[in-house]
Amino acid sequence: MMSPDLLHYASYDIAQEAKKLLEPYLKPRRFRAGSLLWREGDTDGMLVSIVSGKVKIYRILPDGKEITIYVFGNGVVFGFMPFLDGAPYPANAQAIVDTDVLVMSRASLLQVIRKTPEVALVLIQHLSRRLREAFDQIERRSSRGTLAKVASALLSLLTEEDRQYAGHIITLPLPSRDFASLLGITPETFSRGITRLVEEEIVERMPGTNKFMIRDIKMLENVARLVAL
Repeated sequence: MMSPDLLHYASYDIAQEAKKLLEPYLKPRRFRAGSLLWREGDTDGMLVSIVSGKVKIYRILPDGKEITIYVFGNGVVFGFMPFLDGAPYPANAQAIVDTDVLVMSRASLLQVIRKTPEVALVLIQHLSRRLREAFDQIERRSSRGTLAKVASALLSLLTEEDRQYAGHIITLPLPSRDFASLLGITPETFSRGITRLVEEEIVERMPGTNKFMIRDIKMLENVARLVAL
């Protein structure tokens, strides 16, 4: 099944360690929904720790299509990779909703690293964890059929406690178009997967919303394990 969840609260422990070390140097900032934190190719940016809200990391492909790579939520620390390797940002970062963050400039971070080398070690560990998550994401996208991807994505929005009973209502954290992009499928394919799960009476679509009620947890888990549907 999908690793902890699509919103990438993974690496939370390392993120909190990094935040603790950097706390004295972080400054509060707010980004309104739709505003860019930086663009692909920018060389100047910031280390970001999300206090509340969501930020998506995405690229525009040569054919003009947008592909979402990550969606980051509360507690995640990101944006520092160019500070370590000197290269430009490889993707765009955009606030999905009004988002409050703590930020640090490149110059400040480099100064802190020179003063406290352990900060660099923690950030490198953080990057390594995210790289492993990226490999897991590639595997998920390549090894599962469409229906299994959709089912697994819905399951990822449930806590372990939620999975103990049916009837729980989940809400997509993003518009279905962006959510489908996270799975590596088109919005139309995602919609067809949802329709099939509805027809099988595994989930129930809540009319006029991006909410779904899980009617049969066990069946949803079974579908999520399938590799070719």
